[in-house]
Amino acid sequence: MDLALCRQCGQTTAFSGIAPLGGAEAIDLQHPPKGVRLEEHPIHGTTIFYRRIPGVVFFLIPFALVWSGFSLGGIYGRQLWRGQFEMGPSLFGLPFLVGTVFLLLAIGWMLFGKVRVGFPAGEVTVTLELGPLAWTRRLAVDRGARVCLATSEVNRNGQRQQAIQIDCQGKTLKFGTMMELEAKIFMAEALRRALHKC
Repeated sequence: MDLALCRQCGQTTAFSGIAPLGGAEAIDLQHPPKGVRLEEHPIHGTTIFYRRIPGVVFFLIPFALVWSGFSLGGIYGRQLWRGQFEMGPSLFGLPFLVGTVFLLLAIGWMLFGKVRVGFPAGEVTVTLELGPLAWTRRLAVDRGARVCLATSEVNRNGQRQQAIQIDCQGKTLKFGTMMELEAKIFMAEALRRALHKC
């Protein structure tokens, strides 16, 4: 039976949701791993930030310059230089243009993006921030919320990556797939402890 009873408030919840994650027993919230920062806010309580520049970005930057420079420069630069618009080459270049935009967004995210996890009253918010741009997902939570690391659909080097998963009242919020494992474990445990205080 997956039940735990809080002697202080008398409520029951799933034990699997409040049990520490594997390797989480030794986690000291006062000493977060590299890339993770905790802040106490007078209104929103604990806020967790994650920002770390992955090494792959130092490969992607020169790759983007060479790949986009040759493809877009050869297709559109030539037309601009001549002052003539050519429909065929311009249409052919659209996939390269779209690919360049996505590549630049990925590089921008790796260099300047961050994840912010907040605990406003009765919910968890996960916000992806890139400069003035922000995208927030919310999940209403209560003491029955379950926090774990779960396998995601994202592959890296042929291996499925884990994500931080919060389940509450039949709804699920997943995030953090591309974070370092140490940061995921720390953040998941910080979330678990914050959500299951009696």
